[in-house]
Amino acid sequence: MHTTFKVLRTAAVIGFALLAVSASGQENSFKFSCQGVGSSPPEPIGDREGHSISSGEVSCRAEGGPLIGGVMTGTTMYEWDKGSGVMLSGSGIIRKPGATTAYRINEGKIALIVTDGKVTGSTSSGKGVYTMATGSAASLAGKSFTYSTRPTAPGQFTIDVKVE
Repeated sequence: MHTTFKVLRTAAVIGFALLAVSASGQENSFKFSCQGVGSSPPEPIGDREGHSISSGEVSCRAEGGPLIGGVMTGTTMYEWDKGSGVMLSGSGIIRKPGATTAYRINEGKIALIVTDGKVTGSTSSGKGVYTMATGSAASLAGKSFTYSTRPTAPGQFTIDVKVE
């Protein structure tokens, strides 16, 4: 049960990492290495079994593109129905000397990975928009992106981002 809550907490923060692509148009995809840094356990809503809500925070490091080495922080909220969830909200900021970018996730979904009857991770995907971008990332302002996540270790995951 504790492992399930840890995975759900991590899953609740996954949707964040969606932001850091080519400010200059040279690249339109890259990845983030992430870990959950704080979250609430899923809170049962009480109307049916397996229906809950969770929120969480994430911290990521950009591993490519013009924001390489930048740090992203974000928060997400998911509505769960047993082993899958729908993002209710997600937003964050990526900071790097000379560039700041904010994003909002417009839609997202998440699914738990179960191995031998135990939750071992999660995957997620979705779409968002860069709501603000300055400095060397200014060309991202207003651009849309898609993302997908995959687990890399307990409490850690990678986010692959593609700017539309």
